Amino acid sequence: MSDNTSPPPPSAPPVPHTTGSGPNSLQIRVISHSGLFYWWPIWFFGILFALWSFADGHRMAIVPKDSILKVDPGANTSIISMAGKYPRMEETVERSAEPNTYDFKTHVSIRPWMGPIFLSIFLVVMLITNVPLRGLWSLVIIISFILVVVIFSLMQWWDTILGKFADLHIYINMGGYFFIGLLVLIAWLTTVFVFDKRAYMIFTPGQIKVCEEIGGRERVFDTTGMTVEKQRDDWFRHIILGFGSGDLTVKTAGADRQQITMPNVAFIGFKIGAIERLLRERKVN
Repeated sequence: MSDNTSPPPPSAPPVPHTTGSGPNSLQIRVISHSGLFYWWPIWFFGILFALWSFADGHRMAIVPKDSILKVDPGANTSIISMAGKYPRMEETVERSAEPNTYDFKTHVSIRPWMGPIFLSIFLVVMLITNVPLRGLWSLVIIISFILVVVIFSLMQWWDTILGKFADLHIYINMGGYFFIGLLVLIAWLTTVFVFDKRAYMIFTPGQIKVCEEIGGRERVFDTTGMTVEKQRDDWFRHIILGFGSGDLTVKTAGADRQQITMPNVAFIGFKIGAIERLLRERKVN
C-alpha cells in the first residue's frame, strides 16, 4: 500500500521587520539642544503678563520730579500737578478732546507682584541653565526659592520690602513684557527648530552618524559593542523645564574607543528604549 500524501510546501522566507517605508524607515534621529531650549518660561510669561497688563486697564504716568497728585473727593477727580514743563509729554500721552487735558496711553498692571515674579522667573531660568545643580539639591533649592517668591507675593510684602530701599518698586509696563517675551520667543524658535538640528545623532542598524556641533563634520561609528545610556541628574532642568529631557552618552567599542555625549535631548525617556532595540538589529541585504 503506497502513501500518496504529498509533503507540505516549503514555508515562505520570513519578511524582515521594518518601522516604515523608504530609506529612512530604520533610523532614529536625536537632536542635541542648546541651553536656550529651557528658556521657554521667559517668553511664555512675558507674553502672558503683557496681555494681562493690557486687560488690566491701568495706565502709567511719567511725570517730572516734585510733581504731586491733587485729589478732589467731592468731584471724584484727581489732578496731576507737574513741576515745570514736560517737553516729552506728547510721546507718553495723547491729547484729549478737552482743551489742556491729556489721556495716558502706556499700559501697566497695578498688581505689585507681577514685576518681582517675572524677574524671579528670569533669574531662576538663567541660574538653572548656567549653573549645574546635581541631584536632589536642584529640587530643594529651586522649590525653596519659588516658595519664598510666592509667599511674598501672596502676602504683598514686595512693596513693603522694596520700599525700604530708597522707595524702590518693580513695575514693568506692557511694552516691556511684550518686548522681552517676543525677542526671547524669536530666539527660542530659531535656535530650537533651526540651529539645534545641526547637532545630531542618527541611529541605524549597524552604525550611527554623529555631528556634535553646527558646521562640524559627520562621523560614522559601528554599533558593535556600543553602549548607550541616559543621564538625568538635574531634576528641575531636565524634568520641569525640559519636559523629560536629558543627556545621551554613547560609548563606542573597538580599538578607537570614544565617549560621545549629546546634551539636552528632548523626550529621552521615550527614545532610549527604541535606540537600544535598533542597535540590536542589522541591515538585511
